[in-house]
Amino acid sequence: MLSKTQLGDYRTGAWMAAGCVATECVAAPLLGARLDGRPMLREARLALIVTAAALVSMAAGVSRLPTAVLVALAGLAGGAIAGLIGGMRTLLTRVLSEGDVRVALSWESVITDVVFAVSPALVTGLALGVDGRVPLVLAGAGAVVSALLLPGLPGIADTPESPQGQTHRTAGSARALLSAWPIYLTSASAMYLSATIEVAVAPLLEQHGLDIGWAGVVLSAFSIAAVAGGLLYGLRAWPGSYRAQSLVLLTAVVALVALAAVGSTVGLLALAAPLTLAGAAQAGLITARNLSLHELLPEHHHSAGNSLLYAGSCLGYGSSAAVIALFLSEGEATALVLISCLVTLGSAWLGAAAERVTASSAPRPRTGRTSSHTAR
Repeated sequence: MLSKTQLGDYRTGAWMAAGCVATECVAAPLLGARLDGRPMLREARLALIVTAAALVSMAAGVSRLPTAVLVALAGLAGGAIAGLIGGMRTLLTRVLSEGDVRVALSWESVITDVVFAVSPALVTGLALGVDGRVPLVLAGAGAVVSALLLPGLPGIADTPESPQGQTHRTAGSARALLSAWPIYLTSASAMYLSATIEVAVAPLLEQHGLDIGWAGVVLSAFSIAAVAGGLLYGLRAWPGSYRAQSLVLLTAVVALVALAAVGSTVGLLALAAPLTLAGAAQAGLITARNLSLHELLPEHHHSAGNSLLYAGSCLGYGSSAAVIALFLSEGEATALVLISCLVTLGSAWLGAAAERVTASSAPRPRTGRTSSHTAR
């Protein structure tokens, strides 16, 4: 919206978004690894201040700066804060008892879904109703306020404990992080399908003669259902391992999205109902994936692992949007969504098969804390 309102086209904004996502994918694991061995307060404060400066610079210079500089600023804004996302999740799990982690990560998923549901409408309303630069300035101000409030977070100034005789840059550390690659793959697959849903709903409606104005309603229902699904998942313990839960939920999401794609030939309700259920299932899936990673990796690798998980999600989301943009043509939305479902399902089951092998030999988390899930 900044690009459209200030420059009159979407192209610069698209390049800025691409630069932001690409930098996040690269920076997230690198910066996340730093948080595993350092007090989080200083690192988090620096990340937020740099992000705020980049956002305000973009807003102030959008009409004067070259496109390359705007893209670089967008990359700086996304990259600076990329490691903090995984770091905050690690801090959350670090200060809680093991029995509370599942509920906490469920609430984290719910809050994320609420933000994603509200943000597009809020940003669009401010950009079109006030000024296209306002959302970036407000986001920058929010980052500054967050930096000022950081010292009040429990445990944020503490130095993470490291296992004796081991540093965070050893080959053993790299092997431990890479052992979780099936989890990263499944996360990327889930976000690949999520992006497919967001991009393909309007073309699906148009292909079958339905009003594309319903696209916003359908996606809002998907987001609202995700909030409800996240709450439901956190209310109780579910049978099976987190690995099994995530595979079942991802399979359910794929089946529901495929059903929606086929159902779009029948009518709006046959499209909207399965997608709404898919939103609820996806919220549980995301939490189960986070818990699976939390359970698999040693605690001193959680920030790096969560950041790699985030990078995989960005990669899956961005690649899906690119594939849809390149190959979607008039009248072929249903076929393309079904192909995306097959790609997602194949990747998920490949990751699950490999995860079954690696989980038995991977280093187990916790020293002095017992997993309530494992004990069941």
